[in-house]
Amino acid sequence: MPPTTEHEMWLDLFANNPRLAPDLLIETFGVHVPSYEEARIETPVTNEAKPVELRADSVIVLRNRGRPVLACVVEMQRDHDPHKVWTWPKYVTAVRARHKCQTILLVMWPRADGAERVSAPIVLGPSSIVTPYVIGLSALPLVTDPAQAIANPELATLSALAHAEGPHRESVLAATSAGVLAFGKKDAKEARTYTDYLSEALSEAASQLWRTLMGVASREYRSEWARGFVAEGRAEGKAEAVLAILRHRRLPVTEELRDRILACVDPEVTETWLERVFHVDSAEELLSHD
Repeated sequence: MPPTTEHEMWLDLFANNPRLAPDLLIETFGVHVPSYEEARIETPVTNEAKPVELRADSVIVLRNRGRPVLACVVEMQRDHDPHKVWTWPKYVTAVRARHKCQTILLVMWPRADGAERVSAPIVLGPSSIVTPYVIGLSALPLVTDPAQAIANPELATLSALAHAEGPHRESVLAATSAGVLAFGKKDAKEARTYTDYLSEALSEAASQLWRTLMGVASREYRSEWARGFVAEGRAEGKAEAVLAILRHRRLPVTEELRDRILACVDPEVTETWLERVFHVDSAEELLSHD
């Protein structure tokens, strides 16, 4: 089966931020990860000699003082494949032999249920077992703190996929928007990819809020909805985004201030508010510069 856009997007998250793998192992499973100075993507080819080439989706190696201390084989699995019980142990043992360090199998399962089908231990023989660490959507960490999202926009993107349909919709999308906007200052192309992917992957209701938060942040988005949204220059959309972020940050907004924000028809003013809203200490401070 050829790789899908979803498959490639998830792997891009690990390629852009190799520390995502140990972060997920720590936050989801409480795995003890040894101290490390660097997380590096390595070649996914796991065979030492041909003719048969074994290729994992991704291999991340944590290094301390240049020495490998933990390797992580990352597999993106969209459907149950009974053949994986034969290939996954090969990946783990080959990577372990190559880097001469402990090796973990991390399987990303982009569904809310069914992860237990691929998480069963793979018994190789007496006292010889490979246990996949499987993370489904429902197990992904909830990121609602903008500071955490800015520090790890890839984790925030996964959090948005997992939790934007639940009771934390506003807070998780507001935090993720902060992370992606900050990431965009370093890598605008990848930030646009994250933005477009979430707009297409989320439900219509969640996608609408995401469009409000992100569709006003740049004049050069790739997707059709973003181009149309920006072209409309809707100040009211930006104003709604400002109010959503203020609610997420638990900053009180009086009826008078709310009406003032919603009444603004100048897109440049509301765009300035969007840039400030994550840094002010009150709604009054946000508007005091105008």
